[in-house]
Amino acid sequence: NLLMFLVFLVGIIQLSLGFLNLGKLLQFVSRSVILGYFAGVGVAIIINQLYYLFGLSSSTFSPAAVEKAYFFVLHIAEINIIALIIGLLSIAILIILKWKYKKFPSALVMIISISVLVYFLNSYLKKYDLTVPVLVDLGMTKIPRVKLVLPFLDFKLLYILFFPALAVALLSILEVSSISKGIASKSGQKIRSNQEVFGVGLSNLILSFFYSAMPSSASVSRTTLNYQIGAKTRFAAIYSGIIMAILIFFFWPFVKHVPLTALAAILIVMVLSVVEIRHVKLCFRAGIGDAVVFSLTMASCLVFRLDIAFFIGIIISIVFYLRRAVVPNLIEYAFDKEGKLTVVTPKRENHRKIRIIGIAGELFFAAVDLVQNTLQKMIKEKDIKVIILRLQNIYHVDASICLSILRLNDYLKSKNKYLLICGVTHEVLHIFIKTGVVKQLGKDKIFLTHEAKPQLSTKHAIKRAEELISKNNISKSSKKITSK
Repeated sequence: NLLMFLVFLVGIIQLSLGFLNLGKLLQFVSRSVILGYFAGVGVAIIINQLYYLFGLSSSTFSPAAVEKAYFFVLHIAEINIIALIIGLLSIAILIILKWKYKKFPSALVMIISISVLVYFLNSYLKKYDLTVPVLVDLGMTKIPRVKLVLPFLDFKLLYILFFPALAVALLSILEVSSISKGIASKSGQKIRSNQEVFGVGLSNLILSFFYSAMPSSASVSRTTLNYQIGAKTRFAAIYSGIIMAILIFFFWPFVKHVPLTALAAILIVMVLSVVEIRHVKLCFRAGIGDAVVFSLTMASCLVFRLDIAFFIGIIISIVFYLRRAVVPNLIEYAFDKEGKLTVVTPKRENHRKIRIIGIAGELFFAAVDLVQNTLQKMIKEKDIKVIILRLQNIYHVDASICLSILRLNDYLKSKNKYLLICGVTHEVLHIFIKTGVVKQLGKDKIFLTHEAKPQLSTKHAIKRAEELISKNNISKSSKKITSK
């Protein structure tokens, strides 16, 4: 009953996220995470299937692929030679059929032919107490029953099951998103994130009417296999389910004799084409951040459970993104002899009264310290009279930056210097007005950007800076004359 209530909650949460158009949040999962997850899942699947390919029985219940691989190596001497030969034969048949007859149902032909071979082979090998493991050996002796019931609802348990259901719902959505993106990169299809979320939510809601049903999600192996054999739409999954139900409920006496080593061969051949090597190379060539995210996500899939590994990959990706985001690019500009704004090297041309500092990148709380420290070092130079902040490419600022600007302005005032801001967008100006920046600096020290003439606001700021310097010089001269 608790399981049914959990499935019901998962479905409701996912449907709500779909209705609220929150599926777009999935686009923030980077490609490096998805590729690393696919690669890690692929290796984990191969390690699991090696047991069936070699005819070994795994007694380890560890979810870690590394431990399963270690256990496999320790028991390599116990392999079933006959099962291994059948498995290698199955792989050979698949590869040959895929190579010679690409549109041929190679997996189906292989399964039927190998199953018939193993059925007669096992009848002979029973005399020697040596057989090839088949589906019925997994304990599937009876046809599973389907029992329709009303969803179990007990809202007293809501406070206990809500957060586990939320975790399961989000994990399911992330898995669906990653697999969809992986297939879409090959097929060229357009992904509709909210539709994906709504679809998996609807499936979980329907499953809550089935007794002992588990929450639904996506499957790397099933989806990739469907795509490889020519599936074009989501109806392929529906047809697969219908055919599977027919085989189980009407042809179970035959299906139960399918050899496990043949099924393992299908999965191993399929997994080898899940991740393209050229995409992995691209990750490593793009930069250290993408390479580390890919490697750590893949390694996490082998050390931890797959659900934990996926979240680890996302967290690592966010950390690397924040590292880049908190480092805005500070550029110093100056007008050349032709009146054009150009980038200059501060160390070579550091004897100017007016310094124009451009900031590229988003200005938010994490970037405050770097911007403030850089500007304070510059302010200490004796020759500087005016600092002009050029915010040409800034569209959003937060309270931390506004407070930093106000403090910087107060410090400059105490040193008899000025702060001007140019290249301000209407969105940023609105925030400056609300936070009191315009009031403190004065309207004459803030200059709006012009899209048609991007350098115009900077020229106006330079003109105002020259006026302020001239006014300050006149004021100093008058003080000297008065003192004399």
